[in-house]
Amino acid sequence: MNIEQTILYQLNQTKVNGFPLLKYIGTKSATMGADTVTIPVGKNPKGITSVGVQYMVMYDTYKIYYFKGNSVVNTQSDMYCDNFDSIARELGVL
Repeated sequence: MNIEQTILYQLNQTKVNGFPLLKYIGTKSATMGADTVTIPVGKNPKGITSVGVQYMVMYDTYKIYYFKGNSVVNTQSDMYCDNFDSIARELGVL
């Protein structure tokens, strides 16, 4: 399993109110790049259109990017996979 598949697996294993995170935030597909997974999200109060999760190899942590269109509106650094539920909080759906 490569890094991108591992990120997607960890996102799917994260539970929010008993549901897998990706289903909870309305994700139906994912785009994979170099150590990064970008997922479009459903409608949310903050108007965020997609979320990027990048694995930071040197630190063994993740960096999460929140996009509105093509612009980054927020980032979270030094995240661990057990904190992926914070994505739902940042979107305002939790």
